[in-house]
Amino acid sequence: MILDTRHLETLMFLAHASVPPGQTLIGHVDPMEEIYIVQKGNGRIQVDEERREVKPGDAIHIPIGSFHELINTGKEEMTILVVAGLIPD
Repeated sequence: MILDTRHLETLMFLAHASVPPGQTLIGHVDPMEEIYIVQKGNGRIQVDEERREVKPGDAIHIPIGSFHELINTGKEEMTILVVAGLIPD
């Protein structure tokens, strides 16, 4: 799918992040819905009370206002794409 204005009207941002081995994207809460897409590496995600192991190709939905934290449990850098929706009015 090619993204254009039909899709981007509700997209706040698209970001790329990396987490070194043994490090953590510190847990936090955001005022918007997000999707993390794992590109490389292995880790463990927590969304509210749920914890899961993640690997390349996994997509994690993070609802508005949900606590989330990502830990790189592997031996290589972990990279993710972060897709965020608009902050609701």
